[in-house]
Parts: sequence; C-alpha cells; structure tokens
Amino acid sequence: METRTTYGVVLVLVALLIISAISGIYYYEFGQATQSKNQYVSELVTANSQYDKLASNYNSALSLDNKTLSLLAGTIAVVNTSLPIYKQTSGELSQLWSQYLSLKPAKSSLYSADILIDFGNGTSHWYNNTQVQPGWSLFTTTVVLTNGNLQAPLYYITGSGWEHFVSEIEGVSNSNSNNKYWWMCTYNRPGGWTTASVGADLLPVYNGSIFAWTYCGMSSSYAPTCTP
Repeated sequence: METRTTYGVVLVLVALLIISAISGIYYYEFGQATQSKNQYVSELVTANSQYDKLASNYNSALSLDNKTLSLLAGTIAVVNTSLPIYKQTSGELSQLWSQYLSLKPAKSSLYSADILIDFGNGTSHWYNNTQVQPGWSLFTTTVVLTNGNLQAPLYYITGSGWEHFVSEIEGVSNSNSNNKYWWMCTYNRPGGWTTASVGADLLPVYNGSIFAWTYCGMSSSYAPTCTP
C-alpha cells in the first residue's frame, strides 16, 4: 500500500512538473506575442506619422505648383511671343505642368479636352484627353501642348482687350503669298465644327471641350477653305 501511495505522489509531482513547464512555455510565448504586438503598434504609429508628413508635403507641393502655374499662365497671357521672357516663361510653364501631372492631382480638379493640330499637308496630331488647368484659355493650352513653339503677336482689340494672333505653330507660318493661315475651330454637338468668332485668349477650355487648329486657305469672304 505504501509503495502505491509513493508511486501516486510521484505521478502527481511529475504531472505538476509537466503542467508547470507547459505553463512556462505558454507564458513565454504570451510574453513574446505581447512584445511583438507592441513592436507592431510602435511601427504602425511611426508609419502613420511618416504618412501624415508625406501627405502634408504632397499637399504643400501641389499648392505651391498651383500658385506658380497661375503666375506663369498669367504672364503668358500678357506678353508678346517675340519677347525673350515668353520663351523662358513658356518653357517653364510646360515643364512645371508636366511635373505637376506626375504628382497625380485629383482628376476632379482638372479639365480634360481634345485638341487637334492639322498642318494642312496630311500631317495632324490629336491631343486627346489633354489635362487642362481650370481657367486656362485655348491659347495657354496650346502654348503648353507645343512647349511654347508658336508665334503670336499681341494686339489690343477695342472691346476685347489684349489678344494674341497666332501666326505660327511648330514652324508652320501664315503665308500671304500662299494664302494659307491658321484657323481656330470649335466642335459643338450636334452642329459639328464651326470657326471660332473670338481669339484664342478668349476661348476658355472646359471639361469635354473639343478644339482644332487648321492650316489652310482663305476665301474671298474671309472664311477658311477647309474644315478639320
């Protein structure tokens, strides 16, 4: 009987030892898990802080670019393209606009337009889904599309103010001897193409606008001899 009692005590002690060991393992693993969780929480807080900082810098960059774009576009609107400041400003505007788009601003803050440049010799370029800053005119948009590669003397028109008369686009110039000139056309649904009745500075570009620059002759009634 004494042997059985001793054996039973040993079994209980062994069981307690095993339970204690298992409890220790679980406690250790729990401690490790808690430590890992705290580390993950700390990393998450750091990442969130870094994200907030990046978001703030991103918004600041967009805001600064917006202000600079407005200043450059405003300068373009009031200078003659023959002046040195035009070449510098138009280049900076085109470059900054490309950089601005690379920041991927919200699409809702931009307009999208389709613009055709037809050189009248079988060569034409469609600039579809062109991203445009709200408030830009067709003239400013064309400057950006061509990287400033156009000529447009500035005239004062009574009742309208200062306007650019586009005489050359990407090396193709108006020619009195050949009776060929650049014409602006707008597309209106369902009427189709119509010749613009105002200058490019006075044609605002809206979301969904469709414009065309066409190079062709002029009739005796001072109308273009072609359509886009």
